[in-house]
Amino acid sequence: MPVLGFNITKVEMERVSLSVPGGQIEVRLSPKVKEMRLGEIRTPTGKLNGIEILFRYEIDYNPKIADGAIEGVILYLPPQKEKIDEILNLWEDEKKIDSMTFAEVVNFITKEVSPMLMLLAKEMRLPYHIPIPRVEVKS
Repeated sequence: MPVLGFNITKVEMERVSLSVPGGQIEVRLSPKVKEMRLGEIRTPTGKLNGIEILFRYEIDYNPKIADGAIEGVILYLPPQKEKIDEILNLWEDEKKIDSMTFAEVVNFITKEVSPMLMLLAKEMRLPYHIPIPRVEVKS
């Protein structure tokens, strides 16, 4: 697994409207990479270098009933250790991430953050960001 560490640093959720309107409610999730830098983790066999990725995962409702964000940091280790410098240089020069790295990072963050978003939505009586399976009786 390319992600070796994961920490949440900030959670914020604000309900803007007291009532949830009827009809279609759109929930938009926006993962963003704020910063990338060289990081390290200590293991029993010594220090291991990787890429520290600071992220912000935003959730917005339309109509505007609530919004929120979760911020954190992950330690990412590319499949080839030689790619660490290549990935960091691309970030330093252009503030861009290659598509494979971005897909791996966003998929991991979404998997880790989704249960927390579900809990926050439940506690604040908001619609969930993913559809919940429902049983329907057919005649």
